[in-house]
Amino acid sequence: MLLRLLAALVTLLLISGCATQPKPVQDKPSIQTIAIISATTPATYTLENVSAVQFLIPLAATANYLDSKEKAKTFNEKFGPQASPLGARFTEDVAKSLRAYGYDVKILNDVSRTAAEPDKVDHKSVLTSADAVLHLRFTNIGLFSSRSSSDYVPRVNALGQLFVNTKGKATYLYDEDMYYGADAKNGRSSSIIADARFAYPSFAAVMDSIDGVRQAFETGASEISQRMSMQIHNAIK
Repeated sequence: MLLRLLAALVTLLLISGCATQPKPVQDKPSIQTIAIISATTPATYTLENVSAVQFLIPLAATANYLDSKEKAKTFNEKFGPQASPLGARFTEDVAKSLRAYGYDVKILNDVSRTAAEPDKVDHKSVLTSADAVLHLRFTNIGLFSSRSSSDYVPRVNALGQLFVNTKGKATYLYDEDMYYGADAKNGRSSSIIADARFAYPSFAAVMDSIDGVRQAFETGASEISQRMSMQIHNAIK
């Protein structure tokens, strides 16, 4: 009887040990070379003012929308001709940061794009000898004034997607949105709080500070490039 109990105990322990064995981790692909699909500079920049009054008076929402639309038009007319080539600068900053991590990086210049949607790229069709492809794009760049503050603050949002093409299928190793300024949330790795010097107390202050706004956008893009490059490196190392 004792022998049977001991045998049953051994069997139970063996089964328990097998059940708790960790599943084998699938090896990550070795990434040494990265080809970048460059971000494009926005054709227009957003400017939005959300007034607290519009949540109390329905008609105020329409008036506020039209006001924001007109201000955005005025801002773009003045800022647009003086805007820096932000897409190229952002791309170069990311490439530089990734090279500092030891990757061999090249920027693809022959990717098929359309004038209407230059950032819409069929990832499965990208041909390159690189181990992985990184597609960079801005999803929003502009200024935003929330209902809790009259200040206009920079909004620089960008997306990075690192993928490998295998048998006609794109597999993503990194796919993250990054936020600088207006949409950033404290404590989140995807968020970067904007420098307080880039807060403009009124639309008139914005129009009087075009050089400062340009610097705010450039700073946001640069900060994102550093954070995104670090995250990409951590995702594939």
